[in-house]
Amino acid sequence: MNEINFKKIDKDNLELACQIQNEIFPKEDARQNYIEQINKASYRKEIDYYIVYNGNTPIGVTGIYSYPEYPNIAWLGWFGILKQFRNEGYGGITLDKSIELAKNKGYKEFRLYTDEYAKEAHKLYASRGLVKELYDNPSDKDKYIDAKIYIYSKSLDNGPITKWNNKLLGLKEQSDKEHNK
Repeated sequence: MNEINFKKIDKDNLELACQIQNEIFPKEDARQNYIEQINKASYRKEIDYYIVYNGNTPIGVTGIYSYPEYPNIAWLGWFGILKQFRNEGYGGITLDKSIELAKNKGYKEFRLYTDEYAKEAHKLYASRGLVKELYDNPSDKDKYIDAKIYIYSKSLDNGPITKWNNKLLGLKEQSDKEHNK
């Protein structure tokens, strides 16, 4: 295993990032999110997505974003390792480095959401001490989301983690944006 490093997605590597992401998540399209990062989307406090490399070999994607309403919370976005590199420890290293990146940026909490079908991801998040809770906000349901959604949280300042308690995530809005391009 070489050195795992992140390279920020920009206009020069956008197509590679989309190719990797589409292989990991074939039914979802991150292109708009990556373009929003490049163009500095105003509805986010911060948005940084990265191609994950093992040495010079691209192996996955990861990202950190935050909302102005929750300035102390970093969210993990588009986290995934290409199939041929899974079960070799890269997911854990990449998650650890993503958490460390959020901590170094001054965030107090680290969160992510995923659906019930990402069973291997659930094991990884639990192994890193992230606390799981069901997200079931009735205002955030739509015809494209047919799975249970879970939020995982971790304190970055050794304080207690507060539950998300079904505060609006904006999944319906995001899904509408993706499906009504």
